[in-house]
Amino acid sequence: MRCIICQLPLRLSWGICSQCYHYLPKLISVCHRCGLPLFPVTKPCHHCDKLKPNWDNLIAVADFVPPFTKLIYRFKLNDHPELAYPLARMMMLAWLAARNETGIRKPDIITCIPLHQRRYWSRGYNQSELLAKIISHWLNKHFQPYLIKRQKQTYDQKTLSKQQRKDNIVNVFSCQTSLQGKSIAIIDDIVTTGHTIRAACKVLRQQGVQHIQIICLCRTSL
Repeated sequence: MRCIICQLPLRLSWGICSQCYHYLPKLISVCHRCGLPLFPVTKPCHHCDKLKPNWDNLIAVADFVPPFTKLIYRFKLNDHPELAYPLARMMMLAWLAARNETGIRKPDIITCIPLHQRRYWSRGYNQSELLAKIISHWLNKHFQPYLIKRQKQTYDQKTLSKQQRKDNIVNVFSCQTSLQGKSIAIIDDIVTTGHTIRAACKVLRQQGVQHIQIICLCRTSL
């Protein structure tokens, strides 16, 4: 096996050599709730003051910058589902670091952001589902990939303006399962404006979910 970044041979088979992993960009001084940068780090998060997230914690590996941009493009759009394992491992390491720093607990249930059936059929897999399945195995927690249901097909968020992204996701999700008092982790590959995650969290809160944590590969700094 070769490193997914530099393509040099690996002694261990998890996908990224120690040299590349050491130099990967990392998030520094971010809010534990929304995942956005803190300015200054000693003050409360002005992003959360402006628009309070309806989730409790957000854990990300890095901003959406190289080499993550290329890796995610290959993973999602260039038919490379085998990248799920090394990408999920980076997410798991970020979760463990957050657990050591903030004491975050394991969720009761792990789920993911769903794709519409047409997009699933054209792509062949849901990249968030692949990541979530691996992470749920490592955390030894129940995986429910279809806990959140997508009711309609939407436009690709990356092609839309900020306001269009917000309008695009209105009433797109549903959840019919009673989750009173449960702790849920939602897995996604990228969180940008947060509109998709917010819509998913809304339907989970309506079913009585007590605590929601978001685990993603990239959190754009806007």
